[in-house]
Amino acid sequence: MNLPFMNNKIIVELKNVLFLMLAFSAIVSLIYISSWWSTFNQKMIIKRIIFSETKILESHHYSNLLDEYLGKNLDETNLKVISNNIENHPYIQAARVSKKYPSKIKVEVIEREPIAILQIDPMVLLDKEGYVLPDAGNLKNYNLPIMTNFNTENNLYPPGEKAMSLNVKKCIYWLNKIKKHYYSLYENLSEMKMTASNEMQLILSEQPTHIYLGVDEIWMRLNTLKNFETKLNHKKLSDFNYLDMRYDNQIIVKSRSL
Repeated sequence: MNLPFMNNKIIVELKNVLFLMLAFSAIVSLIYISSWWSTFNQKMIIKRIIFSETKILESHHYSNLLDEYLGKNLDETNLKVISNNIENHPYIQAARVSKKYPSKIKVEVIEREPIAILQIDPMVLLDKEGYVLPDAGNLKNYNLPIMTNFNTENNLYPPGEKAMSLNVKKCIYWLNKIKKHYYSLYENLSEMKMTASNEMQLILSEQPTHIYLGVDEIWMRLNTLKNFETKLNHKKLSDFNYLDMRYDNQIIVKSRSL
C-alpha cells in the first residue's frame, strides 16, 4: 500500500471540505449582513421632525417646510440644505439642525421678534433690524406701535428681507433704541409717524398725546423727555395734549383741557 499517496488524497479532500465550509459560511454571513443592513436602513427612515419651542409662530408654520423629508433615509439627508430651507422663512433668524438616530431630525430655531407694524397694504410686521415679516394671521396678536405716513410702495418691503425705505430704517433704529433704554415710552407708544418734512412724531396710547421730535438730535431730545417725565411727580405725559421737543433746552407743552 502506498501510504504517502493515501495521505495526500485525504489532505486534498479535507482542503475541499474546508473550502466548501468556508464558502458556505461566507454566503451565510453575506445573507445575514444584507438582512441586517436592510433592517438597519429601515430603522433609519425619518419618521419625525422635532422643533424647539417657538414663541412668534406655531411650529407647524416651519415644520411644513420639511414634510418632504419624512420617509427619507436619515443618513443620506443633507442638514445644510434643511437649515437653508428653514432660514428662508421670513420669521426665522437662524436655525440649527441635527440628526437624532435612528429616525428623527431635531430643528432649533431663533425667530425674528416683531417690534412694530408698518401700515401699508397689506400691513406687515418689522423686527428690530428692519426685516419684513408678512402677516401670517398673527397681526391681531400684537399690540405694537404702528408706523404710519411712510412710502407705501410694496417693492420697498420684500418679505424676509430688510425694508429698503430709508425713513423706515431710521425709525426702526430709534424705535429699537427706545425699547432698550426707555421702555416705558415704547410700551405706551401707539404710533410713530414721519411728516412730509421728515420730522418724527410719536403718539401715545393714552388720550392720545403727541410728541414732536423733529429731524435731528433725536436721542438728546428723548433723554430730555425722559428727565422731564421723572420730574412730573403725580402727572403723566398723557396729561398733556402735546409735547414739542424741537427747540433746544426747552419743551413746549400744552395741557389737556378738562
